Amino acid sequence: MGNGKTVYLLALLILLASATLVHADTCVTAQCHSSILKGKNIHPAAEPCETCHQPLGPPHPQKGKKTFSLMQESPALCAMCHKPFGTKPQVHSPVKDGTCATCHNPHSSNEPKLLVQPLKDLCLTCHAGKVDYTYVHGPTAAGDCTGCHNPHESDRKALLVKDAAELCVTCHFDMQDIMKKKNVHPALYGGCTSCHNPHGSPFKKLLSAEGEKLCFQCHPQIAEKVGKSKVVHGPIKTPKSCASCHSPHATDTAKLLFKSGKDLCLECHKNIIKKNMTVLHGPVRDGNCTLCHDPHGSRNPELLVGAFSTDMYVPYTDKEYELCFTCHNRDLLRYPDTSFATGFRDGERNLHYLHVNNKTKGRNCKLCHSMHGGSQPKLIAESALFGKWDLPLKFVKTETGGSCSPGCHKTYNYDRKTPGKAPEPAKPKEKDTEKKK
Repeated sequence: MGNGKTVYLLALLILLASATLVHADTCVTAQCHSSILKGKNIHPAAEPCETCHQPLGPPHPQKGKKTFSLMQESPALCAMCHKPFGTKPQVHSPVKDGTCATCHNPHSSNEPKLLVQPLKDLCLTCHAGKVDYTYVHGPTAAGDCTGCHNPHESDRKALLVKDAAELCVTCHFDMQDIMKKKNVHPALYGGCTSCHNPHGSPFKKLLSAEGEKLCFQCHPQIAEKVGKSKVVHGPIKTPKSCASCHSPHATDTAKLLFKSGKDLCLECHKNIIKKNMTVLHGPVRDGNCTLCHDPHGSRNPELLVGAFSTDMYVPYTDKEYELCFTCHNRDLLRYPDTSFATGFRDGERNLHYLHVNNKTKGRNCKLCHSMHGGSQPKLIAESALFGKWDLPLKFVKTETGGSCSPGCHKTYNYDRKTPGKAPEPAKPKEKDTEKKK
């Protein structure tokens, strides 16, 4: 009996071996699996088929019955050769489900990595809509999804191959130097995706919102101010919006401005400072335009931070010229006679009070003073626009007073020490006799 069993087992092994040999010879014939290994890239394990498949018993094939089975079910089968995945915090769904063949053809493929479709098409079968934008991120448009995402598992959210900021600078390498600047936009610490959609957007630069709407998501106080303002700074309503003045990434200047002080403002407001201006208004001289003008929006004309009438004649009250008296002392307009409140007086007669405190024709500050700068002391204007007439002021300054003879009245002299004293005539310049020789 022992010999009989041995003979039986040998016969069975020969039968199975013959079935295997027949299978190896016939799996890819024209009659059976003719196209299974015709892809450009062939799975090494597919030759021979018995690497993954085992016979259940002859004959093969049998109608309506499986005669071969996998050595193991996926993913254990794949793990016989490939290092298993699923140990990191973020695991791609097909890997987690153990369905490797969702993405990879186990026999052959015309695509790299034995993918069942081109990479872009494959990813879009599950992640639809990633390219349905006016502006598409380069890797997304090219279908290079694995340039940013690991297709199996990752330590990072969204299966990223690197930390978000580090990942972006592998292509946007200029940002490495920008991030070294003195002032960095806090949004960058939350990653580039705080402002940019990494796949695509309806807006340029892959921004997640358009214009000022993007900035207002983090700067609601500016949004509220602009919303309530009668006058809004022009650049805010342009396509570049806030980025007209502020760098969205980093600068060496305060408030992420592209340039400091008045240098930025003068790029647009080119005629504010003229060549003949030898005297500048303090805020302009110091480069602090925002001391008088709000850079975003205001309830006042010209974006002024305080009320200032645009009329030539203004009935004066203690609330008038709010803007000017944020810096200047209002006492210079309160007393008809003074020895201290202003230098513009004839003896103790307050000439500021005289000009401004008139119920019908109180003069506006801008009638006599240039707001930004001029060629005369105390910012006295050379002329003032009165309707269509450029009214000359003809102001002369002395150490203790001066004179004025504008088109609106005859020449008046004033002097703090000797009331009504006329300015001494200017001395003629000495001739340079040496040059004539």
